[in-house]
Amino acid sequence: MAHLGILTLHGMGNTSRSYAEELFDEIRHRLGEDADKIATHAVFYQNIMQENQSKYLDRVKGQLRWDDMREFMLYGFSDAASLESKKDGEESPYFQAQLRIFQGLKALYNSLSGGDRRVVIIAQSLGGQVISNYLWDARPDRAAKHGIWRDPPGFQSPEEEAFCRGRSTKRLLTTGCNIPIFCAGSDPERITPIDELSPGFEWHNYYDEDDVLGWPLQPLSEAYAERVTGDHAINSGGFGSFTPFSHMKYWGDKDFLRPLISHIKTCF
Repeated sequence: MAHLGILTLHGMGNTSRSYAEELFDEIRHRLGEDADKIATHAVFYQNIMQENQSKYLDRVKGQLRWDDMREFMLYGFSDAASLESKKDGEESPYFQAQLRIFQGLKALYNSLSGGDRRVVIIAQSLGGQVISNYLWDARPDRAAKHGIWRDPPGFQSPEEEAFCRGRSTKRLLTTGCNIPIFCAGSDPERITPIDELSPGFEWHNYYDEDDVLGWPLQPLSEAYAERVTGDHAINSGGFGSFTPFSHMKYWGDKDFLRPLISHIKTCF
């Protein structure tokens, strides 16, 4: 059985449930015989908001111009607004998104074998903010104000709880991350990142200089400069690599895939 889990989170916008299949296939292809050492899970949370977004789009159809651009803006930025502004209660998008992450980690825990289960988390765009919120709230030494960790669920063992709190995470890899959009307006002295999650934990952030939604993280604060192992400027390739459309290209780009495979092998 596998002993390393790969957990993904998608970004903003109208997203398919199968968003991570090509990435998982590429990872397995590049790992070859080592592919048996991993288990994968794609967290899907966009449908928490999508039904309501689609209803609104239907109501304004034919009244506006630039329909495709408006759809991208509505799906994308209302995802961010809904997840950040509606945090209270079990029906809130914030709670429900965290529940999807929790369920994904629990599924990975049950798919892995041995006493040293490990995780690599890959988060695109808004997914970086979503997983950061989850890991912040899941800190074992402080009470959460929102989300599922305000009233923690039951567990079969301390090991399972630690795993679901993210304490077995060896790598956090963010691509096109927009965490600065949510906190850059705060005093840098008060901008604090997640804890070190495990011995040897590393956080690597990949951004394209042409991607207006992807940002370096270390300049946010001294605390971020210490926590984030590296900000890596890459050319997110293919058509549109020198435009903001590079935001959609990270996971298929060799400049990300090469270090990704290296990180995975290091975590075996």
